[in-house]
Amino acid sequence: MRLAQPIRVGRLELANRMFLAPLAGVSDVPFRRICQEMGAGFTSVEMLSAAAVLSHARRTSAMLARHEDEPIVGVQVTGPNPEKIAAAVRDLDSYSFEAIDLNMGCPVRKVAGRGSGAGLLRDPAVVEDAVRLSRESTAKPLSAKIRLGLSTGSVNVEEISEAIARGGADLITIHGRTRCQRYDVPVDLELIRNGIMAARRHGSDHMVAVGNGDILDRESGYRMLEETGCDAVMISRGALGNPWIFGHIIQPAAPEPTIDEWSEVLLRHASYHEAHYQNGKLAPILFRKHLLWYLRGFPGVRRMRAACSVVESMEEVTRVVLCFAAALPSDFRRFEARDVGAIADGEAFDPKNSMDRCHDRGVGEVEYSA
Repeated sequence: MRLAQPIRVGRLELANRMFLAPLAGVSDVPFRRICQEMGAGFTSVEMLSAAAVLSHARRTSAMLARHEDEPIVGVQVTGPNPEKIAAAVRDLDSYSFEAIDLNMGCPVRKVAGRGSGAGLLRDPAVVEDAVRLSRESTAKPLSAKIRLGLSTGSVNVEEISEAIARGGADLITIHGRTRCQRYDVPVDLELIRNGIMAARRHGSDHMVAVGNGDILDRESGYRMLEETGCDAVMISRGALGNPWIFGHIIQPAAPEPTIDEWSEVLLRHASYHEAHYQNGKLAPILFRKHLLWYLRGFPGVRRMRAACSVVESMEEVTRVVLCFAAALPSDFRRFEARDVGAIADGEAFDPKNSMDRCHDRGVGEVEYSA
């Protein structure tokens, strides 16, 4: 039960070792709140560009919102060079977030192609400077999130991990794919382990290492822990439509939710969403993707997916969810029909992949400069 144990990151004490990734286009206040309530030990604002932070762009300021019920929240930033990143860190230091993360792994062409995100992985010296200058800019826990390298032919996770440790970071998160690899390529646990070992050789005794990628259930979470030697895990796609994953990892015997439990959590998430976005025209549009994710594991997905893709109000969200739940026995559990093949197509439907690769979400309003 190691992942259920508390952990210290710098001066910050976290309740457990299961972190929610700062997912671009997803990790808003409502999503963070529902994941926190379901057991996430740490959550973060989605990635921001240094340029947008420094210009105090309107949309970026909105992304920096935080609810009073959120116990501990971090914020993530990226930029094209150490000076701009550190300047943004100094700015973010004045906000009421408990930790700051440097994104050095975003694979989106718009970001990485201009030297930010995974583009920083080209040069370990630049990475070390970015961490060192950021360390000088804040006393808050400082972390960096990376990938294995730009491509399979340029894996440099050990050199980058060493640079982050030398720069003075309190925590490193390693995603087990390169910038060029898509989600259908399994994460490389051995390379994550190599990066963690390199960071520990050059970092402080208290540096925390986090493994990320393909954590979709309790088994994969503990496989990450055991095979990489990490201290904690970061859950990304596994939490989409599935905030129960945190409880399932902590409690091995926890069953999948019944349809009634499913609808209660989903509608609670929807209520947070409506309160945050004031039920304008944007609210139901932004919630559509969550509905699609929540549908996994139940029969009738194809028909419901069509209905959820066009909801135009939060009242309609509630109506569609309750109607769907009423069509199944109240004690029907998610994935219960898997063995008899009754789950409709679309269980593997993943709008997050197209969001990341095609729409370049979550980088604020200001264009990156070289």
